[in-house]
Amino acid sequence: MDINQLIGRQVHVRATDLFDAPVAALIRAIDLDSKSLFLEFVAPAQVGARTYPFAVARPRLQRDRLSVLLSSGTLGCAVTCIPRDRYDAAKPFDLSWWRGGGAGIGDVIL
Repeated sequence: MDINQLIGRQVHVRATDLFDAPVAALIRAIDLDSKSLFLEFVAPAQVGARTYPFAVARPRLQRDRLSVLLSSGTLGCAVTCIPRDRYDAAKPFDLSWWRGGGAGIGDVIL
């Protein structure tokens, strides 16, 4: 299976420092250059007082590849949640605005 065939597939994000339980999300886009997944939560995720409809997940380790998700079904990731007011459809992977909050280490599970 080609990695781009994951677009539209449902995954679960397990990040215990962010969420009490795994959160369902859809893979909406993949950026092979930055090794990133753009995720849309099935139901917006609540982290503290903020609501996040989106997230970017990137492999935790530089040597990791997105294809690990295909082969093992689980990819260790850094997850950065994106509030609606920071979402830019033209640049969904852009996290240059991020200065803290709504981020953690976890797994994306196919």
